Amino acid sequence: MQRVKQWLAGLVLALGTLSWASPAQDLFDQASFYLEFYYFGPSTLDLKALTVKYQASLNSACAQEQEACPYDKAVPIIQQMIRELGDGHTYYQGPESLAALRQQRTGNAPSRTLRIGIAYQPVEGSRDQLITDVVEGGPADQAGLLYGDRLIALNDRPFSELSSPEEVQRTLTAAVQSGQPFKLTLLRGPKRERLEVTLVGREINLARMPSLKLRPDGIAVLRIPDFLASNRVGIRVHELVRQAQQAGAKGLILELRNNGGGSALDALVAMAAFVPDPYILFTDRYNQDRTVMRFRDGQATVSDDKGTVLFSLPVPNLASWKGPVAILVNSRSASASEYLTSALRLGRVGVVIGETTAGVGNTTTRTYRLINGGGLNLSENRAFLANGDSYPDVVRPDITVPDDLKVLAEQGRDLPFERALEALGVKQP
Repeated sequence: MQRVKQWLAGLVLALGTLSWASPAQDLFDQASFYLEFYYFGPSTLDLKALTVKYQASLNSACAQEQEACPYDKAVPIIQQMIRELGDGHTYYQGPESLAALRQQRTGNAPSRTLRIGIAYQPVEGSRDQLITDVVEGGPADQAGLLYGDRLIALNDRPFSELSSPEEVQRTLTAAVQSGQPFKLTLLRGPKRERLEVTLVGREINLARMPSLKLRPDGIAVLRIPDFLASNRVGIRVHELVRQAQQAGAKGLILELRNNGGGSALDALVAMAAFVPDPYILFTDRYNQDRTVMRFRDGQATVSDDKGTVLFSLPVPNLASWKGPVAILVNSRSASASEYLTSALRLGRVGVVIGETTAGVGNTTTRTYRLINGGGLNLSENRAFLANGDSYPDVVRPDITVPDDLKVLAEQGRDLPFERALEALGVKQP
């Protein structure tokens, strides 16, 4: 079946190349074929009717240019078409985005510009900026900046003196890009402690890896930003769990907020640090291409449904966490992070705290290259447990605590994290 699919895909590319239609039409035809032939996501829309509907939109968009209608005219129409599916696992990527993603999957994605490794957003009603992400190993991380820090001044000039949040961000970017040392002033935590840090922008690796922080109260915080660095993330999880055990951690917070997913195999390997013998069966819409992922005897394997091993990944420094766990998720926790959370919940490991997840936790995405250099990412497989039940599509927390960024900015309190500490028996001051 796989060979037939590859042949058909090649035929479509060849026909598109020989066609007298416009580039836009060729691109739309290719995307439409992939959607109609391979899609196996949750949408129940009539896929043929959907492509006919958007073919009319393309005809209108290309009415003036006819055979010269460029790829760019088809792209927004393809995007609109797949958005109508309402499936977060199915989306279009442009050539630059696709190239960046592939580089992240190698584990080596240089920024190529100077960065300090933070994401931030304006605080409502203020010129101040709230840090919403810190890249592991970047200058900001090494200087001790944290999620939830409120940036209030640059080189002793309060942000309140600048005309707009956009000017603040332009000024920050210019300071980073200068390559010269600059000073940030920030407020931290419920006590609104005022701190100053000096930073210098440099090129950083944008590929994310898990990190571990050991708190004075004996709680280990294991953060997994994503599962994109293929065949590395799961192994790193085992290394860090062992570090937490060796340090005598009495509890563990598994931080999966904003984790948009990545490799299902790495999620499976990460599962094995918490539950025995994890298993995922994937099948396509024709129930012909069936793939089994399982973890046994210190290695993950990918096999066909006849048991032939197609790929194996040994895991050195195998870990098995036995202590209490609090798992943090939010509405942007998706895909592989949902697989991991579901496996821990089904294995009765830990308590899930936060928000209902994105809802793509029982399908996988495959990227189909398009003739404009971009890619169409399609939900192509569905995932099943060893007992034949489907993996849950969504994870609903045991304890609901919304990510309240207003409280984080104004009071310095990360409410879901506080609740996780409470669940692990840590009393708050």
